[in-house]
Formats: sequence, structure tokens, C-alpha cells
Amino acid sequence: MQSSRVALEAILAKYDWITTFAHPPDIASLLRTNEAPSPSQSAQLKVSLADLTTSLTELQSNLTLLRNAVASLETHMMSLLHSLKHGCETALSPIRHLPMEVLAGILCRSWKSQFITSPYQLDVSAIRDGPWSLGQVCSSWRNVIESLCPELWANLKIGSNVYDKTTMKADPVEILHVVLERSRNHPLDFHFHFGFLRIKHKAILRCFDLLIAHSKRWRDVALWEFPSPLLPRLSTIRGKVGLLRDMVITLSFLYSRSEYSDIRAFEVAPKLEKLHMYGMPPAVDILFPVSNLVSFSDARPFAGDRLTPKYLDVVKTAPRLRSFSNNDYGVNLTSTSPHLPCVTSLSIEDLSISSPSCMRSMKLPSLKTVTLTTMYNLKMRGFREELIKCPVDALGALHQMLLQSQCSLFRLHLIDAVLDDNLADIIRLTPNLQQLDIDLNEWVGDYDLILHNLVEQMSEVCLVDGSIQPRVVPSLQEFSIRLDDVGENFDSFIDPEFADMVALRLHQPPDVPHLTSIRVSISGTGWIYGLNGLNDVGESDLKSLKHEGLELSYDVYDSLLS
Repeated sequence: MQSSRVALEAILAKYDWITTFAHPPDIASLLRTNEAPSPSQSAQLKVSLADLTTSLTELQSNLTLLRNAVASLETHMMSLLHSLKHGCETALSPIRHLPMEVLAGILCRSWKSQFITSPYQLDVSAIRDGPWSLGQVCSSWRNVIESLCPELWANLKIGSNVYDKTTMKADPVEILHVVLERSRNHPLDFHFHFGFLRIKHKAILRCFDLLIAHSKRWRDVALWEFPSPLLPRLSTIRGKVGLLRDMVITLSFLYSRSEYSDIRAFEVAPKLEKLHMYGMPPAVDILFPVSNLVSFSDARPFAGDRLTPKYLDVVKTAPRLRSFSNNDYGVNLTSTSPHLPCVTSLSIEDLSISSPSCMRSMKLPSLKTVTLTTMYNLKMRGFREELIKCPVDALGALHQMLLQSQCSLFRLHLIDAVLDDNLADIIRLTPNLQQLDIDLNEWVGDYDLILHNLVEQMSEVCLVDGSIQPRVVPSLQEFSIRLDDVGENFDSFIDPEFADMVALRLHQPPDVPHLTSIRVSISGTGWIYGLNGLNDVGESDLKSLKHEGLELSYDVYDSLLS
């Protein structure tokens, strides 16, 4: 500091002459007139000008040096002071005085609050994320995270990548063991993704066996691409899943499914609310309680109607059941069961189904949503190339069920249903319908007339309170049609009549429900320029409605034009 003061004083002393400098009297007098300087005065002025210019440059350089020195000193000193101040504030931080239990609650909530759009899950393979990273802050946080935050270790995602030794240096089974230990006795939620892994991967068996050992803590469990040879292992958890609330199990299509007996793993699960199964062997029965069941789904290869009485019993005896899904899939869906007694459920609101015999035997007065599908679109179908449609009489059975249910249906979704005249009857039977979706992955020539009749039917009008309104499904707000594999003989329904129907439903009085969304997707080969292919006028009229408030998604594709 002393040397800095000496250097500063030396610089100031060097320029003391500036404060006392003055021009000679003859030069000063010259500056007060417009007279030209004499030769001697000119020479004197030039010398003074050169000296002053040099001095000015030197002064500017020294001032710049001083400014830089001051700025550097300011930055350094401010940084030191801020660091010292932060240290004092850190030492006095209130969080240091919080009880460990309160700190644990803050850490749990602050971490989970980051996952707003989807539930928090700890990826077992990512040992640098989640609570692992929180524990690296300091030893006290690590103790809290490991000992007092079991809920952060109790919601797990176990993917096939945990068995890839190229991405993990630590033993995945040992990691899972540590995670389960730190989760204490907290209810356990986990999604186990088996992927395409074979059973020869010992890590699969060891991890799964480790989770089975903790079955008493299972609450929300999903087993994805589950190898069917492991089904017998589930028998060991029977009577040991007292906390189980949600269970989803999808079987891998890589294994044969014909040699397995009934599954009793969930027979004693008093808190079970959700049971979804996909790809179970056709002849296997799954035993489960229904007293608290809210959502049930079973999609499997078709094996006759052997399980239909079982499904109907679930519908009849589950008092809280709101969502029921029974989807058989197979090439030949021929009903084999005799006429079954009709059962009633006052609670079911959402139905996904393909079995005609099951539909004819149900009365569902609270029904709001129906999806007619074989679940062919799921990955569980494997490498099967043949399209699996709904049974031929599925629409007729649906019509009968709606007749006997007398329900107020809001949404109808038909996926690869065999279209027939029952579609028109169903539409007339559902005046409160708000959403209609039709998805067909294979086109049949007979469907041309059916769709044209549907458009004609939806164009019917009546006079209500002085305004012209649709007579059929007047409350319809969303309408979508997706057609795939249409051919050159396809008779497009996108014509001026279709556009007029859409315009009618769009332009309704403000206090009347009106059509807001149209989604059309048609793809195939050689159809656009076919005899009755794409109608340019109808297409143009439909697209123009987008400027009048219609939410329109319109996509047509012809492989011959690509």
C-alpha cells in the first residue's frame, strides 16, 4: 500500500507545472487579437505545442493506468468483501438451525416440485441425479437424504439400460439394494421396463427377485414387456401385497404363452383400485378382488368367450368400477358362448370393448365414453402383419347395449370396426354425443356408401327456437376420420356436401353447442386421381372454414404421388 501511495504522489508531482503554466506576455497578448505571430513567436508556439501534445499523451496514459488500477482494486476488494459477507450469512443461515425432520421435508418437496407435468421417478440407472445429487451438497444433507427422505427413494424407474455394462460401472443390483434400503418402509411405486431382454440376463432376475422380497410395500407397480416365463414367480407374492393399489402388466410377445396356469398373485389385494393387463395368455385366468376396483383392463389374444362370464361378474359386483376395458384380439373372432344374462353397473362411465357377447349382456346407464377396438394398435401385437378388426357384429352388439342402457353417451371412438347400417342407428341413438372418432386401417368398398350416408344423416336439420340446427348429434363438437390403405376405387366423402355439413354445425347461435374441430386423414394408393377421388371443390370449401374459426387438421396422401 505504501509503494502505491508513493507511485501516485510521483505521478501527481510530475504534473504540478500544469497548475502554474502560462503563456509569455507577448503570446498572451497575441491571443487577444487577430494579428499573425511573428517568426520568432511562431517558432516559440510550435515548440510549446509539441511539448503540450507530448505531455497530454503522457497524462492520458498515466490516467488510464490509474483507472485500470482502481478498477482492478475495486473488483478484487469487492469480491473479497462479498465473499467474507457471504461466509457470515451462510454461517448464520436459518437452515442451519432447522430440525433435521424439517430440513428433510423441505428437501423432499423442493425436489419433487420440479416434476409438475409428470410424476417424479428415480431412475435407478442415473446415480448422479435425484437424491444422489442432493446428498453431495454437504455431509448433513447427505445424512438427511439417506436417513429421513424415504419417499425420494421409493418411486423408481428401472429400465433395460441398467443392465448395459457399457453405461454403468456399478452393479445395478447393488444400487437397487441401496435404494430400497434408503426407502425404509415407505410404500413402493416402481415401473420395471424389461424391454427386449432375455431371461439369460441374470441382473433381471436378481433385480426382480429383490423387488418381490419387498412386495408388502408395493403400491403403484407397472411391469412393461414382462417375460411370460417369469409369471410363476408372481405366485410368491400372493397374500403379500396388502398396499397394492395400481397394477399394470404387459407381457412380451417374445415368448410362448400357452403353458401357464391361472395367476393368483393379486387374489388377496384389498386396496386394489386399478388392474390393467395386456397380452396375457388366452387361457390364463387372473384372480383379484373387486370391492375397491375403479379401473380394469384386459387385452389378450382371443380364445372364445370362456372368460366372458368372469368379465360380466366383474361388471356386476364391482361397486366403484368407473372404467372397464375388455379387448380380445385375433383374426377369427367368433362368439362361442350361449346367451348370457344381462348384468347392470350403475358406476361404469368409460368402456373399451370388442366382444359382442359381452356388450349384449351389459346394461350401463351411466356410460359416457365408448371405444370399440381390439387393441390391435398396441405394441403387444408383436410382428403380426395381418390387420385385426373388431368382430363383424360388434356395431350391432353396441347398438343393442346402448338401447338397453339408455345412457347419455358423450364420446364414441371406433377403431377398425366393421362398418354397417348399425352406425346410423347408433348415431341417432346418441343425441348428446360431443366427440366422434373413426379410425380405419383397412378400407372396404362397402364403406363408401356408409360414410356418404353418415354425412347425409349428419346434414339433416330441424327448426329449434327459430334457428336451423342439426337434427342428429346436435351437440357434436369434435369429429375425426382417419382412413388408411384406400385404393383407386375409393369414393371420397370430402365433397361440397361434407363441407356444407361442417359449415352448418360451425355456424350455430352462441348459446348452442357447435362444431369446433375437424380432423381428416386419408392415405392410400392411386385414389386422389381416381374416378371418385379427391373433390377439389369440397376440399377448398372445407379449408376455407378454417378462417371462420374451425380448428382443422387435414392430411391426404397418395403413395403414387410421393
